[in-house]
Amino acid sequence: MNKPKIDLRIVKTRKAIKDSFLTLIQTKGYDRITIQDIADQAIINRNTFYLHYIDKPDLMEKLCIEHIDLLNICLPEYTEDVQNEDPSFMVIALKSLFLILEEHVVFFRTMLTHEIEPSFSSYLKDHFKQIILSGLDTPPDNLKIQISLEYMVSGLVGAISLWIKEPEHYSIDEWIEQLSNIHFNNILDLIRSINGHSVQ
Repeated sequence: MNKPKIDLRIVKTRKAIKDSFLTLIQTKGYDRITIQDIADQAIINRNTFYLHYIDKPDLMEKLCIEHIDLLNICLPEYTEDVQNEDPSFMVIALKSLFLILEEHVVFFRTMLTHEIEPSFSSYLKDHFKQIILSGLDTPPDNLKIQISLEYMVSGLVGAISLWIKEPEHYSIDEWIEQLSNIHFNNILDLIRSINGHSVQ
């Protein structure tokens, strides 16, 4: 079956809109940006913008979903690996994660270092919660478990935010080693708690 042909004009236009939007967030702030600002920066007219996006929030939402989807691709389901107490998966998953962050560093840096509502860090936290809990039959309805999960994902997003500010100053491998050492045992303990096992 033939794949649908990609219209390079659409790809180029959407890239121009995205790049212009990110530049404007950094220089003007999200709240002050208008559609005309984006069109002028991207060297397109307003009508062209509206062919691709409904409005500014729609553009923001689609960009967030696009980049969360990239993380979905690089972070496969790993609940079975955790329960088998195999820590190697964590290094592989974090390596894939940081390579995506590095490849799209302008987007992630802009989203994580500028005040935008809804906060992109909230998107990331919700996403990491879903990944950690993927494959589990029992939802975390225990308050202690919910607190542990929130603490864990907040720490991970905080560490990513710290790295993303100046990635050239930090070795990805060193960052991954430290995070895998912290988070593997935390996730293992959390899943044991959810499954009703005692935490060793």
